[in-house]
Amino acid sequence: MKRTSLRKIAIVLFGALLIGGIASSQMIEAPTGNLAAQLATAITHAGFSASAEAVEMATTHLGHVLNCIVGTDGEGFNADWGNPCGSQGAGILNELASHPQAADLEALVESARALAAQGVTQTSLVAVQTAAAGVSALLSVIPGAG
Repeated sequence: MKRTSLRKIAIVLFGALLIGGIASSQMIEAPTGNLAAQLATAITHAGFSASAEAVEMATTHLGHVLNCIVGTDGEGFNADWGNPCGSQGAGILNELASHPQAADLEALVESARALAAQGVTQTSLVAVQTAAAGVSALLSVIPGAG
């Protein structure tokens, strides 16, 4: 993996921790319904990716997460990975629009999407696992998401 990719992941993770600290220190309403279900599924699959023993499996599970975030019509959606959130709603980014504090959570979800999109392009197991762990951390900051 290139050093620049590692730096980008480190920067995103640092930003996530900073944003997460801000979000968790405020009174953020816990997601409900479709949004909550998709967040839980995405976090679960990010965990599967982070602990996978082969790059193909890690990539597939991180692809599940990306698909859950963007929904079937979203940028980066790849039906070949499968969509464990398909019956749960229209995608986290789409469902987020109905959350009363969508603007406060958008940066977290968008950062998770960008990190997942970068992670699925990596060829190193460690790189994919690291991206998945970062995505999980970002999404887990949302109260009640995990």
